[in-house]
Amino acid sequence: MRAAAMTANRPTAPAPAPGAGRRVLLLQGPRSPFFARLSDALEAMGAETRRVLFCPGDELHWIGRPALRWRGPLAQWPAACARMLAETGATDVVGLGDGRALHRAGFAQARKAGALVHVVEQGWLRPGWLTLEPDALGAWRPDWSAPRPPAAPASAEKGAPFAAWAAMDVAHDLATLAAGWALYPGYRRHALANPLAEWLGWGGKLARWPARRAARAQALREMAATQARGAPLFLFALQLETDFQIRDRGPAGGVRAALETALASFARAAPAGARLVVKPHPLDPQPWRWARLAAAGGALFLDGGAVEPLFPQLAGVVTVNSTVGLAALRAGTPAAALGGAVYGPLTHPGPLDDFWRAPQAPSPARVAEFVDRMAAEIQTPGAFDGPGMAVGAEGAARLILRRAPGSGGGTP
Repeated sequence: MRAAAMTANRPTAPAPAPGAGRRVLLLQGPRSPFFARLSDALEAMGAETRRVLFCPGDELHWIGRPALRWRGPLAQWPAACARMLAETGATDVVGLGDGRALHRAGFAQARKAGALVHVVEQGWLRPGWLTLEPDALGAWRPDWSAPRPPAAPASAEKGAPFAAWAAMDVAHDLATLAAGWALYPGYRRHALANPLAEWLGWGGKLARWPARRAARAQALREMAATQARGAPLFLFALQLETDFQIRDRGPAGGVRAALETALASFARAAPAGARLVVKPHPLDPQPWRWARLAAAGGALFLDGGAVEPLFPQLAGVVTVNSTVGLAALRAGTPAAALGGAVYGPLTHPGPLDDFWRAPQAPSPARVAEFVDRMAAEIQTPGAFDGPGMAVGAEGAARLILRRAPGSGGGTP
């Protein structure tokens, strides 16, 4: 009895921290303090973290923290990354997106070293969610045979106001333009446009606001007239040309080629009286390029405003692989994807010509189950900046540590 009592009173060893033994190497992240918060969250869970900085913009939100720095050319980065992985003993590598050349090479070296690759991005579910996918962005597919997880909760997490986000974005570019040539001579931006061209575009966009507002009002009137006639309305949601979802998983020729394909198909196959509405990405600094192309193809051009309120009016939505497609499906609106989309199994199964005449949508129950599985496996509530940043960083840290070392995941 005494031995049993002594055994019962013996203190139990504390459970190991979820991050014990994990060493996480962070590459390029959002233009915000998000990776600093992610590092804090991972270390609070018992992991070790290191960060690689590639340009002065990366330095802005990592001040006072230890870091590795790569200042050389891209051609020498794979070998340098392999050395960093060996020196740090990294078990995990994290980066924003998988399309930029630095991350392609870094993730390839991580896989060779047996480290887990985690790709962080804006959420597939919007708003208020972040994505953290294993190995490659957009590669996730649901396992319909697995037990269904609980229903996805609504996320109320918010990002920073546009002005605050824009200030961080501009500060990153200004720092890199001003000091990159001296401090990081080997760095090359992954974006297609020079930041100066982007800023000029935004200036033109603001200057044209009165004309854009009048054109939007006219487009809304024509959409209402189409509905009043009982004719179907379709929407083409554009994406940014610099988006790697377009560059890596879209059609050859990018946004222009996709829009030209849709316009030609609509002219050829749409029912009489139907109208196609082209909506630019809200962050496109030069939307008037697409306005001219849309008008030449007989489509309406709707610049500005949220897309979600339009769904009840639409017979269908076309996009390359924008999250607008998944949002439309969640609202019960059929969608067609012209590129590789994570929600591809839910989109119209036939050719685009058939979509205009008889758009097909999956059952609401199928969409809901897809969303529930996605939310449970590769989504977390939060934002890259603003009030939702801390929640997003903690959730991303949990998803990173949930994967067991050595679990792999395959080469994309």
